[in-house]
Amino acid sequence: MNHVDASRDALVRAASELFTTRSFAEISIADIAAEAGVPSEVALRAFPSTHDIGTVVLDHERASMHAVQDRLASHDGSALDRLVLAFRLVGENLAGDVLVRAGVCLASGARHAFPGRRLDPFQTWLTFVDGLLTTARADGELRDDVDLTSAGWLVVASGIGTMDYCRTQGRWHDATRLLEQTALGMVALLRASAAEGRR
Repeated sequence: MNHVDASRDALVRAASELFTTRSFAEISIADIAAEAGVPSEVALRAFPSTHDIGTVVLDHERASMHAVQDRLASHDGSALDRLVLAFRLVGENLAGDVLVRAGVCLASGARHAFPGRRLDPFQTWLTFVDGLLTTARADGELRDDVDLTSAGWLVVASGIGTMDYCRTQGRWHDATRLLEQTALGMVALLRASAAEGRR
């Protein structure tokens, strides 16, 4: 890795740390340069604006979520098992990668700064969860009285609430366990009993 690449990597990582703890609007390239220990002029050559560096972070976060989708597509489990796996995999990404954490924070807190992107984490998750719950209903996995619209909303609100808890409490390291626990709790409320499943 050459000096320019090393500086870029340090800047992206430093920006990500700042994006998870401060408002995007209050962060400057000078702040990021200071956090990274890189001269401001070097930082400005690499990233002329915080928008440029935020775009790199969002691209990384999107790629990590696509990798989760690819893993889920190759998983043989039931729809409800895939739901739990999805929450766990996202938790692993959040726990282990500051760029993913920063991307999640930007997507939810700085949507206005990236008008060219469709940043709507709740709707993205809702579409995904609704698809899994529809499959689960068709496969007889859900209790008969489960309303799909309400269930999808509650599952997504629980997941996003858990991520927000990790962010506000500095518990990113617990994201895997907490998100998996959240999904398991929701699935337990939705899953058909053995008797219902045999009907």
